[in-house]
Amino acid sequence: MTQNTQEKVLALFKECDALLQGHFKLTSGKHSEWYFEKIRLIRKPDVLDRIVDLLVGKIEAAGADFDTVVSPAYGAIAIGFLAALKLGKTFAFSQRVDGKMSFRSGFSGLDGSRAIIVEDILTTGGSIQEVLECLKEKQVAVAGIHVLVDRTAGSVLIEGKPVGSLLALKVEAFEPEVCPFCKAGLPLTKPGASDKK
Repeated sequence: MTQNTQEKVLALFKECDALLQGHFKLTSGKHSEWYFEKIRLIRKPDVLDRIVDLLVGKIEAAGADFDTVVSPAYGAIAIGFLAALKLGKTFAFSQRVDGKMSFRSGFSGLDGSRAIIVEDILTTGGSIQEVLECLKEKQVAVAGIHVLVDRTAGSVLIEGKPVGSLLALKVEAFEPEVCPFCKAGLPLTKPGASDKK
């Protein structure tokens, strides 16, 4: 990933007012001063189209052989779908049902295939790990994992492998009991909804 690509991605988030500063509760349960609001990208298809072009270039450069792009619901669906369209691949998404990641019955052709996972934001890797477990149940080989933003600057490995990202920054995330923003009494915002318990 070049510095130029990182700057382009950051500029696209800023163009949509999708980089928020405050006191946020993340899907992981941790708290952070910064929140990447991918829904504001999705609201602007022309901007999403440009950012997914960059992601597709990175996926193609990785040279993996795969049949399907898989994304977790809900925030990554539009990103993964558009990537699959541009790559000429099939698409599927997983979603939580009663707290467990699974596929709807309509995604019946996955068994024994090869897939890549496309996610929006990586903080702890928990959602990606859930998707991996879901794919293993269907004997799907995972050929790569790609995200728009890696908030850990590459420090999270999934099954010992790095995650491909367009933008990798070290953005601190705190457990609630040691969160400096909680201690300062700043109001907590919980944006988005992933149905994670």
